[in-house]
Amino acid sequence: MALCTVSDVEKVLGIDLGSTDESAVTNLFIPTVEDSIANYIGYNPNYSASITEVFDGDKTEDLFLSRSPVVAITSVTEDDSTLVAGNENDYVLYAKLGRLRKVGREKWSSAKLQNITVVYSAGYSDDVGAAEDIPKDMKFICARAAGRLVVAALSLSSQQSTGEVNTNIADNTTDSKFQLVRNEGIGDYQVSYESVLDQLNAEVLNQNDKMVLNKYKRQYFTSAGILD
Repeated sequence: MALCTVSDVEKVLGIDLGSTDESAVTNLFIPTVEDSIANYIGYNPNYSASITEVFDGDKTEDLFLSRSPVVAITSVTEDDSTLVAGNENDYVLYAKLGRLRKVGREKWSSAKLQNITVVYSAGYSDDVGAAEDIPKDMKFICARAAGRLVVAALSLSSQQSTGEVNTNIADNTTDSKFQLVRNEGIGDYQVSYESVLDQLNAEVLNQNDKMVLNKYKRQYFTSAGILD
């Protein structure tokens, strides 16, 4: 399930999109925003039922999975031995951080290549009972950012004549209206137009979006401190 839906985008914009535009939102705009959110916070927050990751042993106490929050650990194997979760066993899971810590003073194996395998499920979902619901603020940021992409597309398309748009070389009979005027004045009357090109060139996530998403960024705990 996506972080937001066409319905969420429509509610943010207060408009009812046609089926063609709904398809564009579902297949292009929302996935683009989701990738931007994942790149910013450092992991894919969408739920996945089965994720397999392989690690090198490096004689540390912690392994950090690439996805979170962790819903369930299916299996952890080290040097072909299956490990068991729990304080009295082999490791403890910190689900929010995607962190596996060896119990007591034990460490993950000494330097070996690709000898630790973790299979697990992780991410947010409104449809999977075991998973946490998608945070409302994250869903809103997804819908709002996708909505801005919709507005940029509508701003440009609303200025065009019906039918196919061609360059002037291909068709100099169609009166399209690409609005590139920054300022216009007649006597004391002055007006400035919004630049559609600026809208199309804007960041997918703006600074306000990033401020909201900051709390979801991954933090890694090391002996030197906390690293994003």
